Formats: sequence, structure tokens, C-alpha cells
Amino acid sequence: MPRATGLDHQKTRNYIPLISNEFNQPLLNTMANLEKGYFYEGRVVSPNFKNMSHIRAKFESIDFDCLLDINEQIVPRFVLEFYCQLIFTYNPEGQFLVNFVIQNKSFSLTLEEFGQLLKISFKGQASNTEMWSLNHLSVSVLSRGLYNTKPPSPTVIKTLIQVPRQGQETRTKNKKTIIVGENKILTREIQTHMKPWVDIIRENTICLGGHRDHVSACLCHMLYCIETSTPYNLAFFILKRMERTRFKPKELLPYGMLLTRLFKHVVSVSPELAFDHYLLHDRAMHPLAPHYERKTRADQGMKRPRESNASSSTTQNHPSLSRPLDHMVDENDDESFHSNSFSPSQ
Repeated sequence: MPRATGLDHQKTRNYIPLISNEFNQPLLNTMANLEKGYFYEGRVVSPNFKNMSHIRAKFESIDFDCLLDINEQIVPRFVLEFYCQLIFTYNPEGQFLVNFVIQNKSFSLTLEEFGQLLKISFKGQASNTEMWSLNHLSVSVLSRGLYNTKPPSPTVIKTLIQVPRQGQETRTKNKKTIIVGENKILTREIQTHMKPWVDIIRENTICLGGHRDHVSACLCHMLYCIETSTPYNLAFFILKRMERTRFKPKELLPYGMLLTRLFKHVVSVSPELAFDHYLLHDRAMHPLAPHYERKTRADQGMKRPRESNASSSTTQNHPSLSRPLDHMVDENDDESFHSNSFSPSQ
């Protein structure tokens, strides 16, 4: 991801509300830490990707087309409150539960209900690891229960998604050359037709940002499932990703646009929670465009401007950046990506 777009998430500080003073201990410290961070909203996918019709056809085969259609505003306060009191458990039937509290009102959803509300796939193979090597897939999956999975072997995955190596691969880290293990795949080694898939999944599923020269084991697993039309449990991965975020206070808060869909559900079942301070904000992050359309400031011969404190003011000083709840656009409206996406100049 080019540096010019990889740092878009830092602009989200412009609209994160300060609400920690409304909480009592022990929640006060948790909320205060979350307010100091950034959001990772996800990216609207540009319809100008080369072979977009092919991408959609492949993604639709396992219900991954949900990643192509994410196009929501952000409700920053709801995101903060959601992560502040988020707890994961299992019920007696073995279903994974997500529990959260909004304005002292408790909510509990099964993984299946969560997937339906966010319109993401919730059946199929499930994996959960942040590690790079494909060796970790077999030890990261559940061996029993509702979400048990037997992932393909590293050899099978590599045969399908990796361009065959002609020799020893290396990468540079901290100015040191490191030999890449046989079951670790670099981004440049991914099959050409899959590289747009990598960008889309990284931005709307993994949501880490920054420069990434290699492909994680879970992402490799997803690529394999798309190519073979094998269902993959996206809801399980996203909930596990949220669970890890709870214990990493300095990490980006992911899934801003997806959580807007959850917010709409919360308000629909509890209209009394539709307070005026739940403002919707236009996205700070640029749409995810094809490789050939992306240009960094260095490519354009431009220097990155130094950000001043004035540029970090909240949206209370910029009312045009937010919209009240009653102006919320329904996700079923027939609006094109062009009409809702921002250009870099905006």
C-alpha cells in the first residue's frame, strides 16, 4: 500500500469524540486509552479495478462480495463504546457470542446473528492467526465444535496461490537481509490475478494499514478458499480480530464502516439510544483504487505537508464533516460507488 494512502487512518483523530469523562472507574481508563488511538475504517472498493467483473464473480462464489460493497459512513462514538465493553464467550450450544454494552444497555449476538447483521459470510472454514508461516494454520484452527476446520496443507496452498520460486527468496528488515522460509509467502510472489484480492481483503478484513511485503497465513487461506470456491467463515475471523484488539490498546480500532451496520441494528431495537451525539461522519480514508491508479506524493514530486495541531481539531469545529442520525443513508439505497466515494482532492 503506498504511503500516501497507508496513513489515511491518522485523519480519523479529527472526529473521535472525547467521552471518557462520562464513564466511572474501571471503564474510565479503558475509554481514555481508546480515545487516544485511531480508527481503521476499511476502504470503499473502486469499481475501476481491472477485471472487476471477474473479481466479483470469484468473491460471490463464497459470499466474499460483501467486501466489495462496504460503503458506509462512520459513527465514531458508537465504535468507541462498542470496543470499550466488548466481551466474547461461548454459549452451551458452542456458539461464539459477542457481548457489548451501549449506554448501559446490554446486547448479545451469536456469530451467525453478527454475520447476518453485518452482511458478511458466517459459514465455512475458520482460521485465526496473525502469524506469517503457513505452518501455523493447522495449530490455529479449532479441532472440534461448530467452527472446527481442517485447513489444506501448506504445499496445497502454495501450489495454488504462489508463483513458483526459482531460488532462495530474501527480504530486508531493519536494513538486514533475511532469508524467507519455504512456507512463508511474499506479496510479490502471489499469483498476478490474485493481487487485487490481497488488497481488498487486507483493507476490509485485516485492517492493519502500513506497508506489507508479505502475506499472512490467514490471508493465504482466504485466497485458497476464493480460488477453490470453498466457503470461509469471515465473521469468525473478524470477531477474533476484534477480540485481539481488546488487548492491544495502541492498535487501530478496525471495522468502522461495518460497525455502522451494527449501530443501525442497535438503534432499530432500542430507539432510545438514538442520541444526538451519535453523529455520522464522512470517511477520512480514500477509496481503494487499482494499483495502476495509485500514486504516492513522491511519485508526483510533492512533499508531505507537516501536520499542525490546527488540522487535528474535532468535528465540533467542522460541522460539515458530520451528519445527524436522521440523515443516515440506508445501505440498500441504489447509490453508485462514484456518488459516495471521495477523490484524493476531497
